[in-house]
Order: sequence, then structure tokens, then C-alpha cells
Amino acid sequence: MKLRAELTGLPQREQARRLATVAAALVAHIERIEPDASEARAALAAIRIGSGDGRLTGRYFSDLIYSDDERGTLRRLSEAVGKPSEDGWNALTTAAIYVAGLVYQETGDPMPNDVNEVGEDSLDLLEEQLPKLG
Repeated sequence: MKLRAELTGLPQREQARRLATVAAALVAHIERIEPDASEARAALAAIRIGSGDGRLTGRYFSDLIYSDDERGTLRRLSEAVGKPSEDGWNALTTAAIYVAGLVYQETGDPMPNDVNEVGEDSLDLLEEQLPKLG
């Protein structure tokens, strides 16, 4: 599967819908390993809302990833380094960042630097990460 080729020609909401399916599988993978995966479930819920008719701000997505209170998928990824859940957190964070970029583009809000650097090459990174999950 070539994720970039599959997604980039689609409207933003459809891209997010397809990534919600990927994110659901990633969350299931993480939950099999870690009983407390609340950040993963929150990221999935936001991706699902962002892929539907719901409106979330890019800031909301960014907070799920880079939380000011030291929560978020990036913190969980840093805690999972060297553990079986690391690849799941990495892939989920990549998917959430990509969807955050879509939301920022849709709303026209200025993107934070970390999200602004996200592009279609993130889909290539995500595609590289997925086989590591089995």
C-alpha cells in the first residue's frame, strides 16, 4: 500500500477518515500492550471527529500531541522507547500530527512549527512504521 498515493488526491476530510481507520488499529495494538492508553484513545477520538462533520481546532490536536501538562502522545512515545508499544505510539503520533496539519489547513489558523513541518512525506514515514507492528 502506498499511503501517499492513496491519500494525497483525496479531500482533507476523506484523508482523515482513512487515517482514522489506521489509527484505530494502532490504538488496538497499543492497548494490547499497555492498559493505560488514554492518550491514544483521545488521539483516535479527535481523528474521528476531525474526519467527520465535527469541528476541532488545530490547537486541540496539537495539545493531544505536545501537551503543556506533559501529557500527550509524544510523551507516551518517549516513555515507550525500547518497549513493545514504541512503534505503535510512534505511528499514532505521526498520524495525529498529519491530521492536525489537515485541520490547520482547513481552518486557516497559523500552524505551530512542529505541525507546519508535516507534509506528505509524513505519510511515507507512517507507511514505514506500520509493518513494524506486525
